[in-house]
Amino acid sequence: MKKLLLLMVIPFFSSGKITPEIANPDKFNENLFNQISSSNYLATISGCKVISLKMFHPPERNEYPQSDTWLCLFSVDVISNGYGPGQALPEKVYLDKKTGLWKKKKYILSKEGTQRSLEIYGIKSLSELQPLELYNIWSVNAHGYAVVNRNIPLEEKKKGVKKKLSFCLIQNQSYFSFCGSGSMVDLVDGKNIDFTPYMLKSLETVEMGLPEKSNN
Repeated sequence: MKKLLLLMVIPFFSSGKITPEIANPDKFNENLFNQISSSNYLATISGCKVISLKMFHPPERNEYPQSDTWLCLFSVDVISNGYGPGQALPEKVYLDKKTGLWKKKKYILSKEGTQRSLEIYGIKSLSELQPLELYNIWSVNAHGYAVVNRNIPLEEKKKGVKKKLSFCLIQNQSYFSFCGSGSMVDLVDGKNIDFTPYMLKSLETVEMGLPEKSNN
């Protein structure tokens, strides 16, 4: 029954869409991208098969800042976990199964959770935390969320990380999800270059479940 409900609540879109809409950077060029077609992700399941996407990038740099491993996960786990648990934040992202949209909600951290948050982010008060930015993403054959998080753990901040983007896209009519995260700001020629809008546009182009190419 859970699997049946999962297939029913995810809306189908055949082309890319982002909500809320984002403005393209002044230097955005739809011809500046690296075409990625890969099954190089960490998974104990093979349901994602080959994943294809265009990685748009600014003219100053064609390689993204450091990113975490891409994952292929069961969609039921993605929906159950949402975004927020483990982040030590008083805010989380969840799927509204009535609308099929990902939404944010705040919650109160316990005393222990509050102390953990202060220690992780190196802050003196929860008021120093910045709200999450949430986007609903519809790609070629998947739908999910992208979360922009400016609350960087102290250890990562020491390494120069300023902002991270995390995403999970659930393949239409499937039980599998493509997830990942990474730093979105890089220093190029003494200037901070923000890759966030380029990555969001890239997620619109994701296509999952493609067959492996035959060597014959």
